[in-house]
Amino acid sequence: MSEPAAQAEEFRATWSQTWHTHVKPFLVTNIVVAILAFMIGYVAGGYAGAILLPIVLVGGVTWLQRIASRGHGLRLSSVGVEFLRRDGKVVRMRWADIQGVVLINRRAGTVIAPYGVGRAAAQAGVEMFADANSGPGITGVGEILDRGTAAAQRGGPWVPAGDPQTVNMSLAMIDRGWPRGRIGEWFRRYRPDLLG
Repeated sequence: MSEPAAQAEEFRATWSQTWHTHVKPFLVTNIVVAILAFMIGYVAGGYAGAILLPIVLVGGVTWLQRIASRGHGLRLSSVGVEFLRRDGKVVRMRWADIQGVVLINRRAGTVIAPYGVGRAAAQAGVEMFADANSGPGITGVGEILDRGTAAAQRGGPWVPAGDPQTVNMSLAMIDRGWPRGRIGEWFRRYRPDLLG
């Protein structure tokens, strides 16, 4: 059974959110990369190489981190919650199917990196990234739409697109303080019991 299209509001990570979740956790790694790039740049290109190579490498890595953080989005409507993934898929739940607000901890696995300072910096960055991307999210029964189905249903009514399954949404990736902000207002309007 389909439902009529509803007014929706979309959210993306802010600059401060990007700093906290994608840049700050990798400061140590970026400093190590900058030092190594400085030495390699000096050997390969003298003073110009020593200045340009670290700027290009660290600037490129920071730019990629920014793109990664802005790739996800959140769409809220009177029908429910949709988490817009960077790969074009959409994870969605109707308001009634949200079972609770939970702490979602995105722990990373082991990193394969060089030994010594490089390995320590990479491991520290991954652990800080996992901690920075942990926070309040939601769990419940929903569905995951592939890119084509998500594009076909964008802006239209919610039509069931597969078997319901348990899904989790890490809303902290969009806004760490979402229960107190504009996203939280949507929850207080449609599911005030969740933020009690």
